Amino acid sequence: MIILKTYQIVTRNGIFYAVSTEPRFCPCCHGPVKVRDSKRRQLIYSNGIQTFRLRRLKCQQCGALHLEIPDLIIPHKHYSREIIESAINGSLSSCPAENSTIYRWSRELKSRHK
Repeated sequence: MIILKTYQIVTRNGIFYAVSTEPRFCPCCHGPVKVRDSKRRQLIYSNGIQTFRLRRLKCQQCGALHLEIPDLIIPHKHYSREIIESAINGSLSSCPAENSTIYRWSRELKSRHK
């Protein structure tokens, strides 16, 4: 997985694309990568759902596949980073996630910091 730190969000036909402004290399072997295909990913915000088209990259040296995601998406989560961090900190008045989900997020965060 390649997490983008510098990018621009571009919208085409209601779908969001994260366009990287930095060179991409394989995190495993640091070889060059090439765009293989893309996949759709829905991200839940406090005011609705946005659909992203995320690129999958294949390393030309080792053959590994990597998903390119912007840093506003937490890997393996359907809610935006903003929602998750606000819910854990208690600064969000109404969260679209259930209480059990918020509890699991805070438990996962605590286990990472041990």
